[in-house]
Amino acid sequence: MTRIFRNSFSRWSLISGAGAVLLILIFPGFFKGLFRVDQFMPHATCYLRNSKVIALHVSADLLIGIAYVSISTTLAYLVYKARKDIPFHWMFLAFGLFIITCGFTHFMEVWTVWQPLYWLSGYVKVICAAASVFAALALFPLVPKVFTLINAVKVSEDRRVKLESANGELETFAYSVSHDLRAPLRGMQGMAEALREDFGKELPPGALRYMDQISGAAQRMDALIRDMLSYSRITRAEPALVSVDLNKALDEARAAIAVDATQSHADIQIEEGLPKVLANPLLLTQVLANLLSNAVKFVGPGVQPRVKIFCEKGDKIVRLCVQDNGIGIAPEYGEKIFGMFERLHSIAEYPGTGIGLAIVQKAVLRMNGTLGFESTPGQGSCFWIELPKAGAG
Repeated sequence: MTRIFRNSFSRWSLISGAGAVLLILIFPGFFKGLFRVDQFMPHATCYLRNSKVIALHVSADLLIGIAYVSISTTLAYLVYKARKDIPFHWMFLAFGLFIITCGFTHFMEVWTVWQPLYWLSGYVKVICAAASVFAALALFPLVPKVFTLINAVKVSEDRRVKLESANGELETFAYSVSHDLRAPLRGMQGMAEALREDFGKELPPGALRYMDQISGAAQRMDALIRDMLSYSRITRAEPALVSVDLNKALDEARAAIAVDATQSHADIQIEEGLPKVLANPLLLTQVLANLLSNAVKFVGPGVQPRVKIFCEKGDKIVRLCVQDNGIGIAPEYGEKIFGMFERLHSIAEYPGTGIGLAIVQKAVLRMNGTLGFESTPGQGSCFWIELPKAGAG
């Protein structure tokens, strides 16, 4: 019973029904008079019982009545489903009430062809008149609000066009900056390597150390620019979501970190028979590569990285887990690790740009997924992503 009263339609239906029963009990004579048929003649008599005329009026009124009821029912359903997004939704319901009462007046016209229920027909028209007057009076105050809403939509559309133009310019600028910045970085790195090859034997150890620092700084800057561009592309682009085989995506991600995995002798175990998910292939591979790279990288000194990748399947959602035996994450840093340029350790301890998990979070959100992790400091972490199962509807 409580569940029924929570539904507004059921609640008002019960209230209306109870009110009708109460009125019948209070005014039984009035309602009995509505159904008297001994005072008048039916419309069929006025039509001289002409079957063609009767069929003409009955078919026309029936079709109009059915159309009115269908329109109002569809309108009420649409407004109910989208009531949070439709402005002035109550006005649409008022129009729906007006339309449905119009439909009932036509049904009464059909009924009175054979039964002279003119009192009942008249009161149905009174209800229709009240609904139409209410809808008309309620419409006038909305006119300035509608014009205000139209102007706001125009302003919003202008802003959207300008924003798209600005994003296009920003993308062009970003690629230009990337080229202009990365070219001298590659030059610095190349010159440092050439200096080492040509004059390395003649330079003191201090100079060689400086060259290593120059080369390392150039590499870190190049990686930082690449990651910033990746984050920028994920933020701007609208990814196409298709059915993606997790096994194939993990193979590509594993290939992307093959060098780091080989150098650290990482043991990566992947569960067989992983399902397909609804995702963007490039973004998913990027997400998995970042998670695998972190799992291999953030381990204690002298510890062989061990990574387990397994899946938890639901009816509509697939949770993919990446579990490691790394250094773990303290609870107070739970949100901080997903921020841009956030680092919990120095570059000397664990190299990186501090953008990897920000890219992961943004990419997962763009694929309508969720991201989380569980971790115990000193015992490892388990990062998981949840994505819609392919074909789950």
